[in-house]
Amino acid sequence: MRDILLVLVFPILLYFIFRRPYIGVSLWIWSAMFFPNGWVWGFASSIRYNMLIAAATIISYVFQKDKIKTDSSALTTLILLFFILTTISSIFTISNPDIVWFEWNIFFKIIIFYILCILTIKTKHHVNIFIWAITLSAAYFGAAEGLKYIVTGGGHTVAGIPGSRLSDRNELALAVNITLPLIVFLLSQTTSKWLKIALICAVVFNVVAIIGSYSRGGLLGLIVIGGYFFLQSKRKLLVSIVLILSVCIGGVFVSDKWTDRMDTISTMGQDNSFLGRVVAWKQAVLMAVDNPILGGGFKAGQNPSVWYLYEDDFHHLDFIIDTGDYKVTRPKAAHSIYFQVLGDQGFVGLFVFLAILLLAYRKLVWVTKNTTDEWVIGLARMLKVSLVAYCAGGAALSLPYFDLSFAIFALSHILYEIIKREKNKKSLPVTEENKARRTRYV
Repeated sequence: MRDILLVLVFPILLYFIFRRPYIGVSLWIWSAMFFPNGWVWGFASSIRYNMLIAAATIISYVFQKDKIKTDSSALTTLILLFFILTTISSIFTISNPDIVWFEWNIFFKIIIFYILCILTIKTKHHVNIFIWAITLSAAYFGAAEGLKYIVTGGGHTVAGIPGSRLSDRNELALAVNITLPLIVFLLSQTTSKWLKIALICAVVFNVVAIIGSYSRGGLLGLIVIGGYFFLQSKRKLLVSIVLILSVCIGGVFVSDKWTDRMDTISTMGQDNSFLGRVVAWKQAVLMAVDNPILGGGFKAGQNPSVWYLYEDDFHHLDFIIDTGDYKVTRPKAAHSIYFQVLGDQGFVGLFVFLAILLLAYRKLVWVTKNTTDEWVIGLARMLKVSLVAYCAGGAALSLPYFDLSFAIFALSHILYEIIKREKNKKSLPVTEENKARRTRYV
């Protein structure tokens, strides 16, 4: 039944994409995070929905009339520079070229997605559709998992959909942390009583999902954004009530196994999982020292031949954390967006990546200081929380090339562009031509 319904609805979605390209990028991020293939089991599971949506969006934009000009920005320049660096590192990789170019292809699609976002999303209405698409993807699945966790009394272990971008529970926890501030923004904007209740429930269930994921990085990220959220929000009482309620509900159902796992946060020096990550960080540093400009290439650190090349030198970095007694049986993922980029792209790539994060945040700060529009200010503040969630949670996860983070980067650019356009409109003389130009931006 699901297969038939999805196949019947999908052509209608494509029709709207051809009419409005901003709907295309909204469905693009929705399909990437929600992964419709994982919700069907028959003939519909073999259809490449994300690819078809991407192709339709590109075609729609190419044939779109009266395109609104997109200004260049330092953020976009840095993102394109970062992509060029990853391309060069892929050409000169020290790892398996087939794996490296496979990962490069995924990142290339994310870059195309970012470019189309800033080209097609031009108004508040467009932004709202885009945010709802994000909320109805990662947050929808997170809420469903959180509800299962509550219904089963903590017996259900939260996990992502196999084959999706959020297949791992840690990745799902990070995506939910990033999305939570966007749900709160929508909550502040809606006037419908029932929709408000639904969004509050979504916040509670998603917080429970993070707790039920058993992800220590997810919990630490939740604590960080909870504090930051509280400081940034004007509705501190409401935020406090929702967060406390969510944690209390999740805490009621936690098991001894969950408590034991979270207790390892305070004893990381003796935890094998943490020591394995430290060894992977050492490998990334050593690889970057040997290849400071280009790095090793995508996921080079997880290549056995590359890993064993540096294994005998791990002890040189024991002055940071001694991992001499920890025995590595196989190559480890970096489990950190920062060390992942360091090993993959070298010190130059890491510098550009950090500059992207900093500049995206600074753009949002600029937006809040250069407008009196409460809608824009509220969204910019919540996007700052999402960005902090990514930076904090990403310290323990290998997701530097992530669709959702680049969606946040795109929104930072778009809000900046909207405010700049508003300022320019106010400075234009009142003429019939300028009146028509202003109408296009509504």
